[in-house]
Amino acid sequence: MQNSPRGRPRRSDIDRLALEHALGLLEERGYDGLRMKDVAESAGIGLGALYRRWAGKKELVMAALRADMAQHEEVESGDPLADLDAALGRIADAVPNGLGRLIAACLSQPDSELARVAREAKLVPMADGLTARLEKVIGPVPDARQRAESGLSYLIWSAAVAREDSGAQSLRDQVLSIMGVSSP
Repeated sequence: MQNSPRGRPRRSDIDRLALEHALGLLEERGYDGLRMKDVAESAGIGLGALYRRWAGKKELVMAALRADMAQHEEVESGDPLADLDAALGRIADAVPNGLGRLIAACLSQPDSELARVAREAKLVPMADGLTARLEKVIGPVPDARQRAESGLSYLIWSAAVAREDSGAQSLRDQVLSIMGVSSP
């Protein structure tokens, strides 16, 4: 005798919908204003479906941030310098679209749950990925992480303060120079 699954069939699109709507509401309302109930309503799914997948808001937000990171990672082209340049472009584009708010939360409330989630799910993996790409260009030097973080810092600073409109490629060229890489 074959056992059949009980209850309604599991919808395969619930994870994607929940993660997309969680990111949207996170950007719109901030972490403290985000509620599981609102994510479920916004995505058009049941609250129980969310809780079957994620224990709570922290786990849902971590999953959403990780999924967002994975979505923005592109397949490597085989040209490490072009891949590094493209990664910098994606990060520069993300600063005014939510990444800046996560960084601001880490600065203003470093011990908050949002800061811990942002560091673990988005910011540290982003720096890890950039460091790995940089090492493919310059080799495994002892200060590769410091160079990657210096480049990130300059990129974020420029987006937040300098606001110079010298062009996206010019900014990436400056960041590459800070990281010790000749422009493409």
